[in-house]
Amino acid sequence: MLGTAPPQQRFLLVEQDSGWAFSGFSSLAIQEDIRDEVLRRAETAGARVMLIRRPGRQTSSVCLMRSWCVVDPQAPAGERVTWGSWSYPAELLSGVERLEELVARDSARAEQGLGRQLVDGARESLVDEPLILVCTHGKKDPCCAVRGRPVAKMLAQRWPEQTWECSHTGGDRFAANVLLLPDGATYGSLDVESAFATIEAHRAGRPDITHLRGVTGHRRAVQAAVVAVHEQLGPLPWGSVTATGMTQRAPAEGEVTAFTVSLELADGRLVEVEVGEHHGAPAQLTCRSEGGKVSQVPVPGEVRFVS
Repeated sequence: MLGTAPPQQRFLLVEQDSGWAFSGFSSLAIQEDIRDEVLRRAETAGARVMLIRRPGRQTSSVCLMRSWCVVDPQAPAGERVTWGSWSYPAELLSGVERLEELVARDSARAEQGLGRQLVDGARESLVDEPLILVCTHGKKDPCCAVRGRPVAKMLAQRWPEQTWECSHTGGDRFAANVLLLPDGATYGSLDVESAFATIEAHRAGRPDITHLRGVTGHRRAVQAAVVAVHEQLGPLPWGSVTATGMTQRAPAEGEVTAFTVSLELADGRLVEVEVGEHHGAPAQLTCRSEGGKVSQVPVPGEVRFVS
């Protein structure tokens, strides 16, 4: 399960409360040219396009005002979550334009050497609306619906405005899967009981390492290193571990590829983690798949401090 969070840096969430086909947004019944343009421009912006709906809602109307949401977990505080609405497919392009605006501003800040976070303390104190996304994409894989829907229903009773069902997050075999945005934390192998405890703990700043698949926007090795730091040096508050770089190294015996991941703690201390990727044992990678398939699994070593 380690290192399997969505690797995309940003998200475009599109509300569609009717049934979802296998390929999610790609099969949404809207004009093909608009659908393709949304997907193309979102991919260029490093974004994943996902469908969302309120738990239990199964009806839709072409006249219904629906929402879109752009999420950039690495944007400055107060700008990580942007909502809009759409009645007609062309209005989804407003969401894509918001993605492109975030990319342009990010590039401008990088050129100025300002980094991604604002220096202004007043801005940093702003809070972005949290989202709880539970994968229930049954047409993609039945496990996601069977295991995800009860979790979504339960979480919606506790956090009704923040909880959404969502389309494919990856890692079907780890259902029920929950994606917390804009934090980017991805949890898997949850049931009704463990989901409530995991979300409560995370919202209190205590990530549940047992169910943590990784953090969005990073490659497998970096995700594994972040989790390793939390596991070996924790408990640490969520957001207190920042990946600062990754270099490839010669793989040791049994490793397919290998990396050294550099990270910084909230108190300024620097650490490194060696992560080797191995071929896992053949396994059923989705509930729908037949037979065993081999996946590449990141295995982190000990966390070491860098003077």
